[in-house]
Amino acid sequence: MYRILIVDDEKFERDCIRYLIESSSLPLEVVEADDGTGALALLQESPVDILFTDVQMPVMDGLELIRHSNELLPGLKLIIFSSFADFEYARTAITLGVENYILKPVVSDELIGTLTSLIKQLDEEQDSRLQQNRQQTFLLQYALQLAISGSFSYEDADPATVAQLEAFQLMVLVDFSTPFLQKNYSSFYDALREQLLPDMESLNPAPNQALLFLRTIPDSACFWESAFLPFVHSHFQTECYLSISNPLSQYPSLQDAFNAVEQQMEQRFWMPKERIFTSSSESGISHNPESIDDNQQISLMKSALSIKNAETFQKNLDILFHKYSLSVNQSQIYVKFIFSNLLTVMYPYLPEAYSSKTGTLDVLISRIYLQKDITEIMALIQELADQISASFSENTDSVRREILLLKEYIRENYSRDLSVEALASIVYLTPDYLSRLFKKTTGKSLSQYIRQYRMEKARELLLQTNKKVIQIGIDVGYTNYSYFCQSFREYFGISPEKYRQGNAL
Repeated sequence: MYRILIVDDEKFERDCIRYLIESSSLPLEVVEADDGTGALALLQESPVDILFTDVQMPVMDGLELIRHSNELLPGLKLIIFSSFADFEYARTAITLGVENYILKPVVSDELIGTLTSLIKQLDEEQDSRLQQNRQQTFLLQYALQLAISGSFSYEDADPATVAQLEAFQLMVLVDFSTPFLQKNYSSFYDALREQLLPDMESLNPAPNQALLFLRTIPDSACFWESAFLPFVHSHFQTECYLSISNPLSQYPSLQDAFNAVEQQMEQRFWMPKERIFTSSSESGISHNPESIDDNQQISLMKSALSIKNAETFQKNLDILFHKYSLSVNQSQIYVKFIFSNLLTVMYPYLPEAYSSKTGTLDVLISRIYLQKDITEIMALIQELADQISASFSENTDSVRREILLLKEYIRENYSRDLSVEALASIVYLTPDYLSRLFKKTTGKSLSQYIRQYRMEKARELLLQTNKKVIQIGIDVGYTNYSYFCQSFREYFGISPEKYRQGNAL
């Protein structure tokens, strides 16, 4: 849609031209002015694409308006219309660059033909600009890709390209939990440029990653948390993580800046609840003061398994968990490698009934390597450890039968009131003895196990159903809505509503 300004001191003439344009269905938005002064004020306030002006008008005539318009909007398409007596004025207008004039009274076919021709010119010019912009964007993105990989030669490059690279002041790595950009590449960048970061360039290193280059640094210190993240969530119903560089002038090269934001994003593995990572995030990480040899620790756990000592095994497992619950100076791959080795040691001791459900060793190792953060890995390992510990208890067959019966009852009745007295009556044990036996067998108290199972079911219902949060709380055994929300927040570190929003696809 283009804009055309009709200027004539005769309202009848303006109405006639407006009618002809609107009835022709041409892609034109019509605005009007009754003299040159008013028209110039409109142009200064809101530019148009076509100026359609009479020649003879009071206050400021059409020729003076054209002179000012050419200065204000170079490239503006001009049409004059006048009577035969004004033809000398028309000849003067032609010297000012006017290529289109129409004699009064206006003939419909002539007007529509002239406007159609101008619209075609505007389309061609717009296509040419878009093509030039796309070409320039492609060349700049290519230079940026070379620069972050260390392959850009500043000495041999075009000075204009170097100047463009040096104009960037900030780099931001955006990481999504899913390959979001595979289908949303164009809409994501277009929305950012149009509504949030107009002075920005971008690269797409991976289907789940965007690399943004900003020519200006946002004024607000809380821009990323209060504006960017909510914008992405509200427009695309997805969550992302941000790694923000220092001002680019502080890095020797764009490659060094890119390496820095990639390294900062690694902290996501250690701090899954954080959304924004900067150099201060990394410097604030707690490092484990204890020097623990991972292989020796795994060897101790292997020995404990061989003699079926569940207590010693759990004690050494807790030491390993403690080490990696802190963000240590290790890569994700190394940490996953360590826990995969531990899993290899543990797998032969898993109860057959349980291992048949979880799958082969390769399947479990794959699950470890697919985890996005350390807490999920530790939860998986602890779940396996609980199964092994249960199988090591005294009177294994009897205990296993009673504990399995109890767990099965909990799985089928988790929405009910599960008091220790009621559970003890099911397996014909005293409440005190059942509590000790369950703790010794599983490594967890009854209340911990029930809470864990209910919270996991609540998470499943939040992600897989559209039920209201209050109903989900009732479904998993919490009749008090506030207590359910409090328990969920204590377990997952986030409210049920925010957990659902943050994990929505």
